[in-house]
Amino acid sequence: MKKVLVLAAWCVFLAALPVLAQEAAKPAVDVTGVWDSLVESPQGAMALVTTLRQEGDKVSGTQSTSMGELPLEGTVSGNDLTFTIKFDMQGQQAVVTFTAKVEGDSMTGTYDFAGMGGAGWTAKKKQ
Repeated sequence: MKKVLVLAAWCVFLAALPVLAQEAAKPAVDVTGVWDSLVESPQGAMALVTTLRQEGDKVSGTQSTSMGELPLEGTVSGNDLTFTIKFDMQGQQAVVTFTAKVEGDSMTGTYDFAGMGGAGWTAKKKQ
């Protein structure tokens, strides 16, 4: 009887492995939504609207600024978000890289402006 119970427990465990693996592969957070962002700069704080779409660990979306809407692409790993925005700056492609820790409906991090400096930024998810 003991062998039958051990065998049954192993069968249940083995049957559950694909489900457990699938759950482990899911990102810890879902950043999909519209976020009110505040970016620090030498000229003062600048308010932006960041729209994110997450599929698995891939992130895409836009960031709306006073100069228009710029596309973004990035990734999520655990509660770490990284995304980049590319735009033309006087004939050269500039890349701004944002990183943040996501905690519920808020995130805090830093950005790097094309290797020329950066600062902090925060965002709160719109309800």
